Amino acid sequence: MPDRKKIYGYDEELWFEVLRQQQNTGERDLGTIVSALESYGIGVGKEIVDLGCGTGRISNRLAKVGYFVTGIDLSLKCVEEASRMAQELGVSDKTRYLVGDYRNVEIFSGKKYDAALCILAPAWNSTEEMSSALTKLSGIVRRGGILLLRESVKERFLVSMAVAPSTQNWFRFSGDLLSLHRWDYDQSKSKVRAVKEFYRKDEKDASLRLLTKIEQEYTLRTIAEYINAFQGAGWEVCNVLADSVDLLNLAKYNDPWWAFSALFVARFR
Repeated sequence: MPDRKKIYGYDEELWFEVLRQQQNTGERDLGTIVSALESYGIGVGKEIVDLGCGTGRISNRLAKVGYFVTGIDLSLKCVEEASRMAQELGVSDKTRYLVGDYRNVEIFSGKKYDAALCILAPAWNSTEEMSSALTKLSGIVRRGGILLLRESVKERFLVSMAVAPSTQNWFRFSGDLLSLHRWDYDQSKSKVRAVKEFYRKDEKDASLRLLTKIEQEYTLRTIAEYINAFQGAGWEVCNVLADSVDLLNLAKYNDPWWAFSALFVARFR
């Protein structure tokens, strides 16, 4: 049997199911993103690229308010769902979805956009890899265009640990899928070790069957490290936004990583 495609350690089918469950969170993100775009002159009618678009939870909503959006994702299933939703919402004429790795600039075929989004979807494992990716992304944004990048930052993570340590261990039951997550922080290495377990509920007797266990390690970087990477790649960081999060109502968010994240607004000089 051939190996199944893996997306960040997940079987593609499970990855798709997890993202599809988060579809409604796009409405919450829309206001912040549109406000940031408009603040830097990127109004409706402009061309946006959504890097790591998933099932189109943000892309289709941006198209609905008048932007022209290209979404790119590693998962064919996610791209197919994003396209289906675009048709259902009546925005197929304003959207285009591609399967691929946005770090490979050839996928853009020389296309330039007014703005790029990368919302909790960065795909790099080191500062050097991040700098390289940001340098490549500067080649797909028109001069004066902006990049909105949301990612976890060390400062927000440490604050959340202090005020709401329960966010280090959490679960979500959606449909018949149970997700259990546990995070352990190694301060000496500034790394988070995440253990994720996924169970499926049996319709007959309501028992739970383990689908998979995924163990991952993440490096927490400071806001200053991100800013340095942006500047080294030719971007000017104009703003860093840290949204307030209701830690008692995390169901509104993709997962608690949102509580640890900041939104970087950078302009290509």
